[in-house]
Amino acid sequence: MLDRLVDLFIQFVHLFYFTVVLPEYEKGVHLRFGKFVRVLEPGLHFIIPFAVDEVMREAVVPTTHSLGDEATVTKDGRTAAFHAVVTYQVRDIRKAMLDVNDTDHAVRDACAGEIGKLMRERTWEELQHSEALLDDLTAVCRKRGFRYGIEIMSVQLASLALAKNIRIMQR
Repeated sequence: MLDRLVDLFIQFVHLFYFTVVLPEYEKGVHLRFGKFVRVLEPGLHFIIPFAVDEVMREAVVPTTHSLGDEATVTKDGRTAAFHAVVTYQVRDIRKAMLDVNDTDHAVRDACAGEIGKLMRERTWEELQHSEALLDDLTAVCRKRGFRYGIEIMSVQLASLALAKNIRIMQR
């Protein structure tokens, strides 16, 4: 019972906040009645209380996202398993906050398909011995990431190996 009263009190107090402070590593999007007003830089900002104004915030410093284990068939018919790690940062906070639901999902969308496509276009030998592979992966991901307000800084392959492809037939 007491915990419910404390929660209610905290929610009530939040209605009276008229400032928001963004730390150096964040930017924000200021909304008034759900409509875009302006982009907020780090620092102190005044807002209208009583849920008239809302600030959506996001870290804009470089961060990494693991795409997990994936597999594809190379140009020469071999199954290659790989694990990609993407380093990115938010460049256009308005796009990243208002046009995309989740930046991590946007990074996955920008990179997973493009990496698989690029790897399907090469043979196993080319994947193993290509010094330009990571640059090519970064370039194709970066091109797609900009539409989400995200700059893909680098794509790294944490692992790359041949894999067995076993399919089980069910009736």
